[in-house]
Amino acid sequence: MNLDATLQDHTALCSQIYDLMIEENRHLSTAGTPPDEVLLERKRGLLAALSPSLAGLRGAAGGDPSPETRSLIERAMQTILKALLLDRENEQLLLKTTIARRPGGIPSRPAASHLQRLYGRPVVP
Repeated sequence: MNLDATLQDHTALCSQIYDLMIEENRHLSTAGTPPDEVLLERKRGLLAALSPSLAGLRGAAGGDPSPETRSLIERAMQTILKALLLDRENEQLLLKTTIARRPGGIPSRPAASHLQRLYGRPVVP
């Protein structure tokens, strides 16, 4: 397979991953819950396809790229950068949803009298 075809396949895969990340972002933003197992399984499948795609790129690379090839490379890089930014936002949203779902939240500061009973000695302010 030549470099242009490999780049087109790789760019298409990156676009699919980006579209799935947009779907994950919508779910995290609207539902406020972590994504379901179906979405995570789709994500794992696409990410597993990324390694062979990268290996294909490494095998097809070589020489001075043509202007069309440079355009494909630029488009792939833009898609990857957008996906990385969206992934960071998804991680922050996921963190917020998991912290909000934790029972009890952050424990309150214990009273001095409680500490005094636990340790059997007076608390010095």
